[in-house]
Amino acid sequence: MKFISSVILLFLSIQSQAFNDFQVGDVILLDLDCRSCEIIEDESKGRFSHSGVIISDGKELFAAQSLGFVHHMPVKKFLKYTDKYVVVRPTVNTESFKKYHWDVYKSEYYMTPFDSDYRWDDQTLYCSEFLFKFMDRFMKFKDLTSAPMDFTRNWDYWASHFRNGPPQDLEGISPNDFYRTSDFKVIYDSQK
Repeated sequence: MKFISSVILLFLSIQSQAFNDFQVGDVILLDLDCRSCEIIEDESKGRFSHSGVIISDGKELFAAQSLGFVHHMPVKKFLKYTDKYVVVRPTVNTESFKKYHWDVYKSEYYMTPFDSDYRWDDQTLYCSEFLFKFMDRFMKFKDLTSAPMDFTRNWDYWASHFRNGPPQDLEGISPNDFYRTSDFKVIYDSQK
């Protein structure tokens, strides 16, 4: 019995650290379990409620995100949010992004406040809005695009959440859109 328990623990330990081949431009999609997160997942009809992008200062890889404000942290720390995540890699040209992303990130995005109202055209950014605007300027996505958002599945929740009312039919994007597009391919799924 001890042997079987040890093997299971070893397997779970290896599985939780199985993916370590991150590259600049990879997107990590998180399946979080908070109430708002579950509503986001339901509204966007997918598994994911948060996202981050892999960036580098030339020495170390980080996950950049908009949560509270746009900032970055070591990838391992980002993955501590949950053990349920998917890594997607761009299928479009990333050469320009890899070359210029750090300077643009630091000068134009770093410390931008979080967009708790999910408005596309203001000076704040929610997680997937940050990723899309930051990456698309370099990669010129062919399939991934913003689209009118629909909040009708959980209208009562959103009506009490947004101080200016739900941004119904306004431009937006969700973490699940990164999962569904042909501009990215799944390279790791922690649940498989």
